[in-house]
Amino acid sequence: MDELVRLQKWLAQMGLYSRREAEKLIAAGRFTINGKEAELGSKIVPGKDTICLDRVLVQAAEPSKVYWMLNKPLLHLVSTVSQEGKPTIYDLPALRQLPMLVHSVGRLDYKTSGLLLLTNDGELSKRLSHPRYKLPRQYSVLINGKLSKEQERKLTRGGFQLKDGAVKCELTYVHGENLGKSAGSWYLITVFEGRNRLVRRIFEAMEFKVLRLARIGFGKLTLPPDLKPGAYRQLSPDEIAYLKEAVELP
Repeated sequence: MDELVRLQKWLAQMGLYSRREAEKLIAAGRFTINGKEAELGSKIVPGKDTICLDRVLVQAAEPSKVYWMLNKPLLHLVSTVSQEGKPTIYDLPALRQLPMLVHSVGRLDYKTSGLLLLTNDGELSKRLSHPRYKLPRQYSVLINGKLSKEQERKLTRGGFQLKDGAVKCELTYVHGENLGKSAGSWYLITVFEGRNRLVRRIFEAMEFKVLRLARIGFGKLTLPPDLKPGAYRQLSPDEIAYLKEAVELP
């Protein structure tokens, strides 16, 4: 069965227009699909349907693959669609006018900041997100208290249980912090999968509240201290080669 793709998504994937530019042109009635005026939400079969802009055939070749690291700021959704008026990473000035659509490798939740990989390489993204490869994700986390030695042992011996299965992690206590009338603690925690809200759920299961959470490492990649929130940089050839090797891609 042929795969259907939204017209504006295909135009962005091909690097022809940004998502917003494509939506404006479609809304203005300038695109046709097989001779019929396209609408927002119209879907196409790439390579089969005839797409025209102002009656001129749109021709596109696969864009070059890109591999980026974004420092995701707090209070942004990792989504192409806003929810309840919350901004998304694609509303960031650095990403708003991209000439192509890039997807995140996994997600960080609304209140989590830090290292997020972006690419239009679908196979690499799928493999990096798969638990089979056990790529470590390192987070810096502030909680409203301090783990006991027994709780630390429970977390790091590999059998800590959540409702959706056991969790393996590594944990390092960094330092305490005065939080006004109470005290908190910073930890470095490394997990080996991208389960939804995993780090938050680990500490919540031990009845702690997560006050700050930032991803600072993915595999051997680390978040550069000079990469400001909302900014991105290209991965180096060595970094791309490392990621592909880690998930058995040529």
